[in-house]
Amino acid sequence: MHPLIPWFEPVRLELGGGLAIHGFGVMVAVAFLLGGWMAKRFADARGLDGSAIDRLIGWLVLGVFVGGHLGHLVFYEPQRLVEDPMSVFRIWEGLSSMGGFIACVPITWWFFTKRERKPFWPYAEAVAFGLPFAWIWARIGCFMAHDHPGLPTDFWLGVYGMCSDHPVTVACHDLGLYEAMYAAVLFGVWQVLDRKDRPVGFYVGMLALCYGPVRFVLDTLRTVDVRYLGLTPGQYGALVVSAIGVAVLARRRHAPVLAKTAPQSSG
Repeated sequence: MHPLIPWFEPVRLELGGGLAIHGFGVMVAVAFLLGGWMAKRFADARGLDGSAIDRLIGWLVLGVFVGGHLGHLVFYEPQRLVEDPMSVFRIWEGLSSMGGFIACVPITWWFFTKRERKPFWPYAEAVAFGLPFAWIWARIGCFMAHDHPGLPTDFWLGVYGMCSDHPVTVACHDLGLYEAMYAAVLFGVWQVLDRKDRPVGFYVGMLALCYGPVRFVLDTLRTVDVRYLGLTPGQYGALVVSAIGVAVLARRRHAPVLAKTAPQSSG
């Protein structure tokens, strides 16, 4: 079967005067809103302060963009830090999802334990439960912008014309699309798992364990030139994330159950 997805221009709405609304930015905003809503719904159903999730979102936006940009520079373009130090402040010039995750974990810990004076694990569970829903829309934004081209392919989900140095008649793996589809599967799995109360920390561990191996495999399809001892920075990060997932699940398996105390609210 030949690739089915035709070439399309990155989605953007021109406003005139050099201004435009980019599909990627819109979808990232949608991701934060819907992921936050899902996390808040999870928290409210367990008697937690769901409004704390709303207050966290702004900090996570900062972590994703600042941490993601710094991660991109450190992992993939370290020479720019020397050649163009001001590139640190141009956060729109490259984002690393792994860098964003690395930044958001300590931010989340600091926010709940130090700023809000709340227990970390129950609220981290809420964030981990909502994250796959956010992940779907963020990666759809990547798909709309052709942000993650992979190797040329004849696979039926290949996208024509998105690879650099190839004509529009060549289709390539779209790693953003693949992650969006995988996140949708995880979202469905989370809904099934939520039918039963789980030890606090379960979704944090499961999220790390489910993301790491898939990210490692997807990076084998990546066209990135930066590799260290044959692996991409993302693959090293994926190994660490997978190990953390195993450790959290092992350490938290006897933790108290985070039980539902109220019906889940749709508001």
